[in-house]
Amino acid sequence: MIKLPMVIVVAALGLAACQPGQKSASGAQGGDPYAGLDGAIKTWHAEIKNTDAQCKDRPDDQKCQGFAVACKGERKITPDEAAAGMTAKVAVAMGWENWDTQRSEYRSSSNTAEFQKVGGEWKRLATGPVNLSTCVAS
Repeated sequence: MIKLPMVIVVAALGLAACQPGQKSASGAQGGDPYAGLDGAIKTWHAEIKNTDAQCKDRPDDQKCQGFAVACKGERKITPDEAAAGMTAKVAVAMGWENWDTQRSEYRSSSNTAEFQKVGGEWKRLATGPVNLSTCVAS
């Protein structure tokens, strides 16, 4: 059963992803520096479901659910990073619900990551919290 406050949190996360002025980090092809980012985020999502202690090995009615990207925000590439071959850097926040066995209800969870594209390949690094309306470090 989903509690009303979680519905509000998910709705707010969805709205934060649509804020005006936020730079796009979509995975469109054709010379797009962000090509492949959506695939890297999907891989991250799958890893959370398969490795997070609150998500893995759960009965069907207690599996993590409601995964949503809350924001994507371009980060500035330094001259040293560009010289090392980095062509894109994006902060991403993702939220979801996991089953709380002590309370017998779903609870919200989230995580953030920085995706860096070097040599045409995306790699993911842990990063601190971000402001969900701008996806800038808070």
